[in-house]
Amino acid sequence: MKNLFMVMAGLLVLFQTSSCAFATRIDGPYEGRVIDADTGQPIEGVVILGTWSREIPSAAGALHNYYDAMETVTDKNGNFEIKGLGLLVLSNVIPMNVLIFKAGYEHIGLGSWRGLKSRGWTGKYEESYDPVKKTKVLKAIVDPKKKVKWEGDKAIIPLKKLTMEERKKRIPSPSVPTEAPLKKVRLMLKEINKEDIELGLKPINIWGGEKIE
Repeated sequence: MKNLFMVMAGLLVLFQTSSCAFATRIDGPYEGRVIDADTGQPIEGVVILGTWSREIPSAAGALHNYYDAMETVTDKNGNFEIKGLGLLVLSNVIPMNVLIFKAGYEHIGLGSWRGLKSRGWTGKYEESYDPVKKTKVLKAIVDPKKKVKWEGDKAIIPLKKLTMEERKKRIPSPSVPTEAPLKKVRLMLKEINKEDIELGLKPINIWGGEKIE
């Protein structure tokens, strides 16, 4: 009985030390459309890489270990879908992080999917009047060319085409989780290699002991 009590107490601590761990939810699907920030036209061939990690509670705080990855590319209409992991029961897998990249364009570095809702924020605020609260409030200033719009749960993501000079300033290229096996990130690595070759840089030839073809 004493041992059972200790086990139950330990589980309770684990539940309380993480807001994401052991949550039950449906993960995905993640849908979006990528458009040119200047023209509004769809961009075909943008690589979308979704990654997931496990959140492990510890005395020093939560640790995150690689769990899985999925990738896809946008179609001729700029649309994409990553199906996600589906039903997660009592899981410590946290929501998807996403990396969005196409050679020649600005990219969205690996960050949470939910973080797209605040993309475009300039880091500044302006004073505004709230007619409901009837008081002055601070409103975040957003760059309209970077702001992600939403059609329900579908993200409409603008990317700016870069000049060669702007591309050189971006070096190094976007980083990919090194724990992910080649079969999970091959499309992203090939697109990064395309960018590096166009910039006169040495491409990545080997990933996790396998040759990138």
